[in-house]
Amino acid sequence: MSTGERIRFFRRREKMTQEELGHKMGFMSQSANIRIAQYEWNRRTPKRDILEQLAEIFDIVPEALQNPDINSNVGLMHTLFTLEDTYGLTVTTLDGEICLKQDVNNPGYSQSLADDLAIWNEIKTKLNSGRIFKEEYDHWRYNYPNDKELLSDNKGPSSSSGSSKVAEEPMLYTEDDVLEILRMYKERK
Repeated sequence: MSTGERIRFFRRREKMTQEELGHKMGFMSQSANIRIAQYEWNRRTPKRDILEQLAEIFDIVPEALQNPDINSNVGLMHTLFTLEDTYGLTVTTLDGEICLKQDVNNPGYSQSLADDLAIWNEIKTKLNSGRIFKEEYDHWRYNYPNDKELLSDNKGPSSSSGSSKVAEEPMLYTEDDVLEILRMYKERK
C-alpha cells in the first residue's frame, strides 16, 4: 500500500472528506481538497513535516503512513498491520506458538489469498515431509505464481513410493528410504 493509499485509508477511517482533512492541515480553502487528493493519488510526496502533521491528526505514528522498511521490526509490524486491514490477516496462537491466520469475519478477508496460502502450505508440507528438496521449494517461492509444477502430487524424492496424498504430519523414513533420498540427492548435484 503506497503512502497515498495509507493517507486515504486513515482519512476514511476518521470519516473525513479530503477538504476537511486539508482544512485541519491548514491548507487554504480553495486548495485544501486538491492538496490532499494529490497526496492520496501519489501525485505529490508528503515531506516529513506533513507526514508528522497527518499522523498527529490521525493519532498514529508517521511510520504507519510510509512504505515500511521490512528490514526493521517497526516496518515489518506496520506491514503486518496493513495486511490485517487489507486481507484480514491477523495474529493468534496455535499450540502455544504465535502465528498468523486470516480472519474470515474481517471485511478485508480474501478467498483468493486464502487459496494462495493453502498452496504455500501444501508446498511447505512437501518440503517438511521430505517429498521435495529445499532447492525446489526455493525455486517455487522465487518463481511464484509461475511455477505450478510442485503442485502435482507425484513430484519430489518420495514420488517413487507411490504416495499421492500430501502429508499432514512429518513422514517417518526407513533406512532404505533415507538411502534412496540421499542417492537421488547426489544424482541431482
